[in-house]
Amino acid sequence: MKAMNLKAILLAVSLIGASAGAYANPVLGPDQNASPDIEVYNFVHEGFIGAGTFTHWLAFDIEGYRSVNATISASTPLGTISFEDFDLYTAIDGTLLQEGDTSTPLPVLSFGYLTGNVDGPATYWLKITGSADFPDGFNATYAGTITAAVPEPSTYGMLALGLGLIGFAARGRSKFSA
Repeated sequence: MKAMNLKAILLAVSLIGASAGAYANPVLGPDQNASPDIEVYNFVHEGFIGAGTFTHWLAFDIEGYRSVNATISASTPLGTISFEDFDLYTAIDGTLLQEGDTSTPLPVLSFGYLTGNVDGPATYWLKITGSADFPDGFNATYAGTITAAVPEPSTYGMLALGLGLIGFAARGRSKFSA
């Protein structure tokens, strides 16, 4: 009976300890249009009216060495929209780190993506350029996501703890089944 209570207490304490470090700090970038969610940024731009070219810079912060994946897509009900550049730059000296790939499978639809490795804590920029042409009274929208993998030490700790608990439970069962 006492051994079972000790096991329950150890399990509860280990779960509480593991959950204390189970979150990543949200990254707050200087651009208020991006909503940070554990180093996952969602961004949207609405308000293209008429025709012309656009160049937008989107800033975001990274806390450590990460692999960054970013995607973007745009659509318009009438006319055309396309991306020319979807690139990753450092904020310190403006060095181009990674050129993104863009494609326009249909005149009313355009996509872009990029993957690159960054080292933080630092601020990085996405440069988004393109062109749009559609009748007055209509607009176009683009939206995207920036995802940075978060390999925190607590993640590995929780993995080791979970595997240890599974092994502990399996060992306890094997003693009684023999």
